[in-house]
Amino acid sequence: MQDQRFDEPVRIALGRSRNSIFNVERVAQAADILMNRWPVVTGQRHMVARKVCLAVLEGKKEASAARAAFINAAIEADILVEPREVSIP
Repeated sequence: MQDQRFDEPVRIALGRSRNSIFNVERVAQAADILMNRWPVVTGQRHMVARKVCLAVLEGKKEASAARAAFINAAIEADILVEPREVSIP
């Protein structure tokens, strides 16, 4: 297994009220969430993300492909948390 770190974490909201925020930083973490904790059972982007994450773990694709697929799946499931703008005085 070749777990890889994402260039930047992906923030998602899970739980019944979507009140648990997770920073997904690694392909194995994304794969675990897609397989075991995903709020939507089916969806085209979800299935693609699962396949891409597994391909990365098998050394067949790069982490950037898994990150992009994971983001698309999170958008499909409406759980992507947009980065917040930070105002520095």
